[in-house]
Amino acid sequence: MWYGGNMSTFLDILVLGTLWGSLYTLISVGFTLIFGVAGIINLAHGAFYMLGAYLGYTFMSLLGIPVALSAAMAVLGTSLAGMLVDRVFIRPMRQNHAYVLLMTLALALLFQEIMYVFFGPHGKAVHDFVKGELFLGNVRVTYQKLLTMVMSWISVGALWVFIKTTRTGKSISAVAQNLDAAVLMGIQPEKVYLLTMGISAALAGTAGVLIAPILEAVPGMWAFPLFKAFAVVIIGGLGSLEGAILSAMLLGYSETLVSRLVSANYPDMVYLVAIILILVLRPRGLMGRRAQ
Repeated sequence: MWYGGNMSTFLDILVLGTLWGSLYTLISVGFTLIFGVAGIINLAHGAFYMLGAYLGYTFMSLLGIPVALSAAMAVLGTSLAGMLVDRVFIRPMRQNHAYVLLMTLALALLFQEIMYVFFGPHGKAVHDFVKGELFLGNVRVTYQKLLTMVMSWISVGALWVFIKTTRTGKSISAVAQNLDAAVLMGIQPEKVYLLTMGISAALAGTAGVLIAPILEAVPGMWAFPLFKAFAVVIIGGLGSLEGAILSAMLLGYSETLVSRLVSANYPDMVYLVAIILILVLRPRGLMGRRAQ
């Protein structure tokens, strides 16, 4: 079927692969950023994705606030939640990595229970931000999916420009590269960690806001992006933003390819097999630095 040139299948894989790759990129860049800067694995990262989806649902569907303002408020709220988590729960024991792992996992589960109590166990639908669709051959592409792809890359691009061109962004990069040298330059690491956590949570929240109209907001949705972020970070290389972007897109296309050409039951095997192969053959990841 594939060799025969089924253009509809090709376009379907291209569109869905780009959609999921874009979302994986948005989620994973934030996860990679906080690891690269603060050296912590934040298991609550998926909870910020979930929080963004539920805040978007609350502002748009329950309160009737305009879409653009609702999305901005949801992302801001998620960012503030991330900064609160850093300040109250992570900062006191930042150097104790086991503590951070357990605490952030506990917080993720707490967020899940809070959503369950306030919104119930069933999915909450959010209406599309933009109506309409277009067809690429026989493949239907909604404007919501196109918006999700575009906004994902705008967000990642804005982060890249911020880190590379602004003084604050360069401070984040300096702490990630050499903490001792950054301190000697007068940079205050705790402020950098706080800001980085806010940015990381905002990126996850943005992904949650964008995905809510496509899937739904449900209490257990935090685990899915966390597993994907883990896979992307391991495949791309711990702390490498470039590696996260590359591996996220590869994962999105690979999963879609397997789903369309083999079976819809197998996509999750892709990232699990990829993790094992990378850990065995290239432990530092595709673009990670060799350990000294």
